[in-house]
Parts: sequence; C-alpha cells; structure tokens
Amino acid sequence: MIHEDMTDIFRQMDAMMAQLMREMESGFPAGMMPGAGGYRIIIHGGELPPGIGGPEESRSRDPGEPAAEVHRIGDEVKVVTELPGVTDEALRLNVSEGRLVIDAGDADRHYHTSAALPPVDPASMKKSLRNGVLEVTFTALPEQPENDELPEK
Repeated sequence: MIHEDMTDIFRQMDAMMAQLMREMESGFPAGMMPGAGGYRIIIHGGELPPGIGGPEESRSRDPGEPAAEVHRIGDEVKVVTELPGVTDEALRLNVSEGRLVIDAGDADRHYHTSAALPPVDPASMKKSLRNGVLEVTFTALPEQPENDELPEK
C-alpha cells in the first residue's frame, strides 16, 4: 500500500490506536483501566510492619495522587515519590502521627500524598528534589516492641 500523503499514514495510525483503546477500555469498569493507578513498594526486613502498606492503605489512596515508596536501609528510612514539575519553593513536608504528608504544587498542578513511616526521628528529616523525584531521608529509630512482646524480668 503506497500513500501519496504522509499525513494519511498518521491519520490511519491515530484511528487504529483509538480503536485499540476503545476495545481495551470496554473490558474494564469505568476508571479501572490497568496502568492508570500508582504503586507502592515497601521494603522492611522482608516483611511489612503493621499499618504500613497493607491492603487497607492501598484501597484508600486516590489513584490520581503520586505513590510514595518507603525503604528502610540500615539506620535510615527513605521515602521516594515522583513530583514532576515541582520546585523546592512549592514543596511542603510534615510528619504527623507516624506519617509523612507531602503537599506540593502551584496554580497549574498540585500533588498530595502521604506515607506511613516506621519509627523515625522527625528532626533528622532531609529532603532532596531532583528532576521531579523527591527523596526524604530520616534516621531510623529502634522498633518499639508491642505490649505482648515486652521482655520478662
């Protein structure tokens, strides 16, 4: 098939892609298209600590907000999330009730997300924002044993 007009090729490609998208979308409930949401990865000694990243947390997160990854590496806890187009001046971080709350944006775009933290020293918080990727680092504190795990005297 020879095309005399190169724009004709692109119109045909656009029509084919639109058809493919319609066919893919028809197999999923409204707003539930695969790949439309974010993800969260938590690494903590091979298992998830209570209250961090469990099924109840992933269900409550708005799929439009950026997902924050929480990593415990040695004596540090790092929280990483993507915030495209955000500057340091438009970034607000707050640690409250064991969560890092991230608010960022200006009149054109706004991001809001939070991440449950293992025990950390909030005063040790350091941030780095490069190429739209926010990395917040804390000094990790020792895990607090639950009441039924207290050592016997």
